Amino acid sequence: MIIKKLALGIAILSGAIVPAHADYADGMSHYERQEYGQALQQFREAAARGDADAQYMLGRLNEAGNGTLQDFVQAHTWYNLAAARGHRHAAEAREALAKRMTDRQIAEAQQAARDWQPQQTASSQDTSSPPAVETLSYRGRVTEIQRELNRLGYDGGPTDGLMGDRTRHAIAQYQADAGIAQDGRASPELLRHLRQADRDDGNTTAPPEREPRPSQVVLQDDFDDGDYQRNPSWTVISGQFEVDQNGLHNLPDTAWTGNSPGDRPDLDRPEAIGLAVLGMILEQRNGGAAREDTLPPQPARIVVDAPSDNAFRMEVEIASLERSGQVALGLFQGDDPDRTGYRLVYAPGSQAPLRLVRRIAGNPVILARHDGQLDLEDDRFHRIEWSRDQHGEMQVSVDERRLLRVQDNGLRDPFQAFVMETQGGDYSLRRIRIEN
Repeated sequence: MIIKKLALGIAILSGAIVPAHADYADGMSHYERQEYGQALQQFREAAARGDADAQYMLGRLNEAGNGTLQDFVQAHTWYNLAAARGHRHAAEAREALAKRMTDRQIAEAQQAARDWQPQQTASSQDTSSPPAVETLSYRGRVTEIQRELNRLGYDGGPTDGLMGDRTRHAIAQYQADAGIAQDGRASPELLRHLRQADRDDGNTTAPPEREPRPSQVVLQDDFDDGDYQRNPSWTVISGQFEVDQNGLHNLPDTAWTGNSPGDRPDLDRPEAIGLAVLGMILEQRNGGAAREDTLPPQPARIVVDAPSDNAFRMEVEIASLERSGQVALGLFQGDDPDRTGYRLVYAPGSQAPLRLVRRIAGNPVILARHDGQLDLEDDRFHRIEWSRDQHGEMQVSVDERRLLRVQDNGLRDPFQAFVMETQGGDYSLRRIRIEN
């Protein structure tokens, strides 16, 4: 009986917090399964109580029109509210969205954010102290630490009680800023320290304020001017490209025409490029007499300056018109696209149609791969979003569907340029935007 009463008391003490957490976690479960209607409902309940993570996700759903009608005003409002509560990515998303809105829409969204009030519940009106640290389970303590980190502007990740890389990095950042031992642990002492931080009680010194940095566009092109050689200026390294009504397009006569995925040269392998160069040398020595069937096809490659930080966000709209060949998109360091950088490779019809590759000194390593079905050959453009945060976490989504997620800190320096490389196939790049 005593144990049951104690358990009941702990549940009552923590009741003001658990429901919002549960709503958000349930919402993310639905979101990952693309059950957007259910996710929307769960996020709304958590967002009404002031959950910044849920507010951010509502912004994403309204911006994309998933589970609801597309509504930029609603999306901007939720992003604004999440940013005010310290969500690290909300301000960036809000500013990017604002560029697609009218002045009237922005003003309406800002007024809605000013008028918004959190839902008043019995638990939210309770001014009693939060549950004692000693009464919390380990997962409950991690949840509280994530919430406190997010409140202070550190990216603690979803408030789900799971100790992932984002939470560890946020703990380490906070400990470094606060001048305490950097052990990266979700300890009771850390939670006590976080609860006292920035409470205006004069007992402790709060860590420095971490304002989200406004996003900076480093590359944007929709090829509306019909010329890839200006505003910005792209440089063709090999093959041939043109701009038509669908954007930047590789000319098929320089492309790989093999239809079998097994016959396709792999852009992840530097020796394929070396063979192409060797073929060019042989052709020059023989006065152009080298036999075509003995040489590997030369990839079509084009680059453009895109000086960006190690953390970036990339959006491209691309169409694949043939179920053959492959295309690689990526950022690289230095002046050689084959040396050091990241590549996102789409190879239709292969076992792993989407791969994320890291190159260091020309040596490729596959960091993540999508082994499921991915068919972009449907006569329409598809939106690919690729992001990398300051901790090295990368995510890749195709048409709002996240397919790749990986943590990699192999590259820490800034990037200099963007490369598009095709090996056969028929691809059109309608739009690209890179910001950091």
